[in-house]
Amino acid sequence: MSYLQAFEAAARHRSFTEAAKELGCTQAAVSQRVRGLETYLARKLFSRKPNGLELTEVGEAYLPGITESLNIAAAATEGLQGRNLRRSVTVSGPFSFLTLWLLPRVNGFLLPNPDVELRINSAIWTDPNIELADIAIEVRDAGETDSTMPRMKPEHLVLVCSPDLAVPFRELPLQAALANTRRLYVQGRHPLWERWSKPRGLSLEGGMSPIKLDTSASALEAAAQGLGVAVCYSSYCAPYLDAGKLVAPAGAGEPTTLSHTLIRPPSRPSWHPAHRLHEWLAGEFERTQGMTKP
Repeated sequence: MSYLQAFEAAARHRSFTEAAKELGCTQAAVSQRVRGLETYLARKLFSRKPNGLELTEVGEAYLPGITESLNIAAAATEGLQGRNLRRSVTVSGPFSFLTLWLLPRVNGFLLPNPDVELRINSAIWTDPNIELADIAIEVRDAGETDSTMPRMKPEHLVLVCSPDLAVPFRELPLQAALANTRRLYVQGRHPLWERWSKPRGLSLEGGMSPIKLDTSASALEAAAQGLGVAVCYSSYCAPYLDAGKLVAPAGAGEPTTLSHTLIRPPSRPSWHPAHRLHEWLAGEFERTQGMTKP
């Protein structure tokens, strides 16, 4: 059994080191178990590459049956104990994303998965608990991702304000309207106002003293209260625009190369519900556009 667990974990992670972390043993122990299984089968299951492991054709054919068998064994053990174990899944991500995007949708996962206890860890700017999460979401630039990382479509940066504050933007040139309106800045890794204004040739010098906030959710709420204009990600603005609490007086916004990204697969056995949530999130990322209405 330990040989089979080592093979399944190493195949899922494509790494003996990561498999060892999951199984609570040394990298050498995982490697030894896999070699023992290969000797027993008289077949090579992995090709050892400089950048990790690659399943051989035999390994690819062998893996699905082993994964299914381990899952059946786990389910049978829980059944023998006479109970369904409630398993927790920890999700970590930006506060505004979790609040404005995930929570309105997450019932789509929870309803068919009543056995899952969901834990949500919010991050502001940086996430000190990211290594403790089963699933981690970050805003990444295109150059910081690869094809294996599920991503939402790239965000637009949208200028939003309350309907009352939109009047000057209809009557004045954009630069003049900005000069006479308080700006709401979202502090963080990505300078949203600068990325929005630069392609439009607009200056951010002068004008009224800004309000600086630590989350987009706070900035959007401040904008809805008529405190000023904010620049936020299109996926965050959508609920406010759809409800008519905010309008986008400068149109659909500036395109970016920034996307909300699932930064790694869960470091859990394949039967763990973290994989179900990861798959559901990847599907939601693909299904939703992450775009607002103008």
